[in-house]
Amino acid sequence: MLTSLSSRIERPGSEAGLTIVEVIVAAAVLALGAMATFGVLSAATKNTQRAKATQVALNRAQQEIEALRGLKNEELALTATPEHSSSPLNPNYRVNNNAYATIREPPSAYATLVVKNGPLYGGGFVKGGVVSPGPTPFTSGDVSGKVYRYVVWRDDSNCPAATCPGAQDYKQIIVAVKLDTPDSQSGERGYVEVTSDFVDPDDNALNDPVPGASGVVTAQQFYLSDTPCAASGTTVRQAIAGDHLLHNTRGTCASGLQTGTTLGAPDALLLGAPPDPAPEDPLDPLKYDYSDDFYLEPTPDTDKGVQIRRDDTSGCHYNPVGKTNPESQVHRWVTDPLASAFVVNEKVTLEFYTRSLNGDLHTGTLCVYLFKRQEAGSPPVATDTLLVNKSSGAAYWEYKPEKNAPWPTDWLRIRFSMILSQATYTIPAGSRLGVALSVERSNTPADAIPIMFDHPTFPTRIEVDTNTPIDGG
Repeated sequence: MLTSLSSRIERPGSEAGLTIVEVIVAAAVLALGAMATFGVLSAATKNTQRAKATQVALNRAQQEIEALRGLKNEELALTATPEHSSSPLNPNYRVNNNAYATIREPPSAYATLVVKNGPLYGGGFVKGGVVSPGPTPFTSGDVSGKVYRYVVWRDDSNCPAATCPGAQDYKQIIVAVKLDTPDSQSGERGYVEVTSDFVDPDDNALNDPVPGASGVVTAQQFYLSDTPCAASGTTVRQAIAGDHLLHNTRGTCASGLQTGTTLGAPDALLLGAPPDPAPEDPLDPLKYDYSDDFYLEPTPDTDKGVQIRRDDTSGCHYNPVGKTNPESQVHRWVTDPLASAFVVNEKVTLEFYTRSLNGDLHTGTLCVYLFKRQEAGSPPVATDTLLVNKSSGAAYWEYKPEKNAPWPTDWLRIRFSMILSQATYTIPAGSRLGVALSVERSNTPADAIPIMFDHPTFPTRIEVDTNTPIDGG
């Protein structure tokens, strides 16, 4: 009995029990288990936060839709054209000039944006637009983001063309909400969107068709841009990042962007109005100098837009007679090749913004040219046919303030109508319509006259009376 008991008593110094290695392994196992548990909990928390944020975004988008649907039809138009974004995670990625891709991935089914002062099929312009395209920031609890709004024209495929002419049968509203990425998360978030059709029962094509739409006269708008025209296809407006050298516009579109004395592509006449990256901020975008060449810089340096130097001799010259920097004495813009024959009905109106350099007081005369451009050969050679002034028989029009008053000393919008010698003039399919500006010397004692364009506050454009409007213009 004693022997049995003594055999079960451990001797002093025995190594039985847990070793340090076993303790470390056990601690590691416990730590890994805890990490896995915490990882699952963290992922679940993040997923819950994402789901909550997504629901907040959807609720916000739906609230915006309901607010927009409460507007009157004439109010339901954007106050400015949204600016294209290069990021696919930004809803403005789907903006292309004056159109918005109604299909998200890949961006397609582009529809024309309804923008204040944009054209209406049947004549006139969109008035009273009150919808800011955004992005408008918002905060709801711990969720924040930005709201983007779009209004586009839609064509009713179920309504025959005789009853619903054109592609402006009703409007569609799209609201996108892009959430900010919290500091605790990585990567840029995408966006959610909600859409809704808007049909005014008192003002849709089924109840109020345009009488005699096939022969109706409307005004087609083309905006003067600071983007060189594409050699073929559709020109995409480029963002203006700052002051730059004068574009030489005396070549063909195939010449590409050139500065100095090298013949370059004319700038483009585009269908869409200049975009506004921040409609709520009147100082964004800034006004830039499009002719930042040393010989065009006044003292003090206050010029913006493009400076057009007066010609070396009196009169209006489509091709400058000056031999030194003639590219600064005429500036040209052309449309993309027209997809179908485009009829100009006698009247074209130029709406432009101008002022004198440094606010100096002097008279001035601006020469305006309208032309048809046909290109042929390789490399292409341009043949320009100038349209003729009905009242003078000359191939240009002259604008000067009434009674030859001084040129405006601060930015001023001017509307100048030009009547063609022909009641109708056809620009054939594949050709381009162009406008050019120069400065007459004898009545302009200043070195140059600035013209501002391609800015949301200064949307210089031409309005062409036509009965063959371009859908999207």
